[in-house]
Amino acid sequence: MNIEKLPSGSYRIRKMIDGKSYSITLDHKPTQKEIDKAVAEKYNAVRANLPKIGTIWDYAVKHTSECEKRDLSPSTLRGYDSIIRNTPVWFLSLPVKNITEPLCQKLIDEYSETHSPKSVRLMWSFYHSILAKYADYDAKSVKLPPMDKKVVYEPTTKDIERILEYSKGTRYHIPLQLAVLGLRRGETCALTRDDLSEDNVLSITKDLVLDRHNNVVIKETPKTATSNRRILIPQTLADEIRAQGYAFKGNPHCINEYLHKAQDDLGIPRFKLHLLRAFSCAYLHQQGFTDSQILAWGGWEESSDVMKRVYRYNLDPEKSQVNIAQKFGNLF
Repeated sequence: MNIEKLPSGSYRIRKMIDGKSYSITLDHKPTQKEIDKAVAEKYNAVRANLPKIGTIWDYAVKHTSECEKRDLSPSTLRGYDSIIRNTPVWFLSLPVKNITEPLCQKLIDEYSETHSPKSVRLMWSFYHSILAKYADYDAKSVKLPPMDKKVVYEPTTKDIERILEYSKGTRYHIPLQLAVLGLRRGETCALTRDDLSEDNVLSITKDLVLDRHNNVVIKETPKTATSNRRILIPQTLADEIRAQGYAFKGNPHCINEYLHKAQDDLGIPRFKLHLLRAFSCAYLHQQGFTDSQILAWGGWEESSDVMKRVYRYNLDPEKSQVNIAQKFGNLF
């Protein structure tokens, strides 16, 4: 997408939709929210010309509307909209009755060219459910791309200390501290001083998400049932939240952007904000807390292996290497 100022003083947005370039002209410099809205309206206008009788497009819209009536998560609906926007027009135009497994495979292969294996699987899950529901069709033999096994940098204790020190005095200090305590970004952004008791117990009962129209929505329930929890936080952090009245205000993506700026300035390899939740788990393991205690603190289900499989790693690899070498030295 390209945005340019015209000699007339207007601003033009160029956006590719299904391989074709479209222009949107505004009489003022648009904000990001205005850009998203304008692009969405243009997209809907373009796709409105698709044939509507029994097509994949028809049933995708129908399915999404039904999900919205069932009060499905706004962020999930936002994801569905994104999938439809990024689906090739030739597939959306297909009558459901003409669907075949080779066509489904063609969609998967084409989508894989510009999307990660995880995104491809989410896309296919969406359309697979639609085909099964409205056409009683199940493409059992389609091949999905293998999941990437990416090497992700895992922050050390020293990295976290430096990032928190860097953020002091900024509006990002509170959300970064809460992330280190294991809170998800949406949980953090939904917090106010009313969620904090006099004895510094923080009640995590809400979630902030962006809906399909890019508007901020406060959900009165967290991500999962076990995410609803109460944790005791340090006095200094509690005082900061009380003084400010809330944990963070603004676009949640700004927290991620600030973290990357801090990492670049400090010479720390980039990692995502959510990995601070991984650090929280690893740190509690290092301090000797049991899996059950950590599961309760982070809001994971007892039956989940996510905490054990993903969030347990070596916080201080260099120190560990020295200790291991010393142990073997004693043996030899």
